[in-house]
Amino acid sequence: MKTVATIFLLATVLSMMETARAGDNSLELILMDERVVFATATNISMEMIFRNVGETDLSPAGLLAGRSIVLDGKEFKTDPKGGRSLNILLAFQPKSAWRTHISFSEFLIPAEALTPGRHSIALRDMNAESNPLTIFIEPRK
Repeated sequence: MKTVATIFLLATVLSMMETARAGDNSLELILMDERVVFATATNISMEMIFRNVGETDLSPAGLLAGRSIVLDGKEFKTDPKGGRSLNILLAFQPKSAWRTHISFSEFLIPAEALTPGRHSIALRDMNAESNPLTIFIEPRK
């Protein structure tokens, strides 16, 4: 009986934490890059900024693990095998910003989604979405 109660209590606490995180609007994501045109679809990367506008620390590893990229309205999750180590920051403090780079190779984007032409992209976390950017992939010559 103790085991069942413990499991129930743990599930309740985890559910409350997830609800609190989903309702917390303390994270802002900003995509930025001066490049508009990419010569190949295999080498697309850009700068991004995480902004903690809340009152509590955020976990950098949790932020990057929960990311996805929205390409032309379709969401693509982070590749669990292609992730990079993020032991750089132990805590992402309130009222601060963290600048980093993202690469499309970090996400599970199929090659057929990266066709030549115009594409709209945004970055998404569990409770935040970045500004949209428009990029162009040049046709192969």
